[in-house]
Amino acid sequence: MRLTTTFQYRGKMYTCRNQSGFALIVVLGILILVTGLAIVAFNTSDTDRQIASNNLNTTRSYYAAEAGIIRATSMLVDSMWRAGFTNQSIGNATYDVRVIDSLTSGYASLKDSIMLRAVGRDKGTESQIDVLMAKVKLRQFRWAAFGDTAVKVTGGAFFDSYDSDSGTYISQAIHGPDADGNMYSGPLGGNVGGNGQIDASGNSSVHGDVITPDTVVIGSANIYGTVSSSGSTTYLPPITTAEMDYAKANSNAPGGLILSGGASYDPSTKTLSGNSGTVTLSSGIYYFSSISMKSNIIIAPGAKVIIYTDGNIDAKGDIVNSSLKAENFQIYSTGSSVSLNSGTTMYAVIYAPNAAITINGGSDAYGSFIGKSVKGNGGAHIHFDRSLLKINRNKIKYEKVAWKAY
Repeated sequence: MRLTTTFQYRGKMYTCRNQSGFALIVVLGILILVTGLAIVAFNTSDTDRQIASNNLNTTRSYYAAEAGIIRATSMLVDSMWRAGFTNQSIGNATYDVRVIDSLTSGYASLKDSIMLRAVGRDKGTESQIDVLMAKVKLRQFRWAAFGDTAVKVTGGAFFDSYDSDSGTYISQAIHGPDADGNMYSGPLGGNVGGNGQIDASGNSSVHGDVITPDTVVIGSANIYGTVSSSGSTTYLPPITTAEMDYAKANSNAPGGLILSGGASYDPSTKTLSGNSGTVTLSSGIYYFSSISMKSNIIIAPGAKVIIYTDGNIDAKGDIVNSSLKAENFQIYSTGSSVSLNSGTTMYAVIYAPNAAITINGGSDAYGSFIGKSVKGNGGAHIHFDRSLLKINRNKIKYEKVAWKAY
C-alpha cells in the first residue's frame, strides 16, 4: 500500500508521495562524511606514527654514533691507533667510526689534533657526530702519592717535595720545624691526590695539596697546602700490553743481575726472590713475573733500571740507589699488590694503577708512588722529587675540545 499526503496550496491540490528516497540520500551523505573524517583521522594517525617511528630510529642512530665515539675515545690510549670501526652492531643499530688526522687528505690543518667521525644507522636513518680531540702530554708523576680509589696516611706519615736536579734533599730541607717538629723542603709540592676518598690522620704532615673529587677526611693531621674535595678526576693511563711484551722480549735478566747470598732468579718462571743476600741490577729494562724479596736490592752505581712486572711485589729488604735520583729506579706493575717495608732510604718511582701500594716503616722514600690505592703508615716519610715532572713516558692523552652532531 503506497502512502500519500494531500495538501492544498493557493487553491491547488498537491500530493506528496513516500519520502524514503530523500532520507537515504541524507544517510548516505552522513556516512560519506563520517568515512572521510575517519580516513583523515587514520591518515593523520599513520603520519604521526611514521614521524614517531622516524624519530625513534633517528634517536637510535644518534646513540649508536655516540657509542662509536665513546669506544674510539677509549682506543686513543694508544696514540697511534687509527684503524677506526666498520659496521659495528649495537642493539639493532650499527655504527662506523673514522679517525681523521693531519695525514688524511684535506686535513693537514689538524696538526697534532685528530677528529673522530662516527656515523650511526638504524632502519634507513643516519646520524653523524664529529668530535675534535686535542693531544695533551701527560705529566705522569705529579704527586708524592696518588691513589685511584683511596689514599690513607697515618702513624706520623710525612710528605714534602724537593728537586734532585738541584742537589740532595738534606741540602733543601732547611725550613721548619713545622707544627710536628719536622724540618722540610719547600716550596709546597708534596701533593697527595686521588680519585677516591683521602684520609689523613695520626699526626701526619702534608707539605702540599690534598686534592680529590671525592671526600677528604682530616683527623689529627696538618695540611699545609690546599685541601679540596672538588678536584677533577685524574686519568691514569694503563700499562699497555705492548710495553709489557717489549719488556719480556728485551729483559736484561738474568745477564744484568748479580746475585749473592739467598737471592735468586728463576729463568723458567721469571720470578725474583730471596730471603737473604743481595741482588744488584745493572742498567736496562727488566721483566719479572713477581718480586718477593727479603734480600737487599742494589742499583749498580751509574745505572738506570726500569722494571716491569705483571705480578705482585713484596720487598722487605733495603733498596739502595746510590745516585739519589728516583728516575734511575722505575717500577711499572700491572699486579694487584706492592708492599714496601724498607727500613732505610729508598729512591724510586712506582707506577702500579691496579695495585694497592703500602709503604711501611720509618723509612724515607724519595720519588713518586702511584697506585689504585696508597697507604703510608708507620712513620713513612715520602718526599716527592720534582725533577720527575719532566718524565712523560711518551704517554699521550686526547681531550675533547669540540663536537658537532648532524
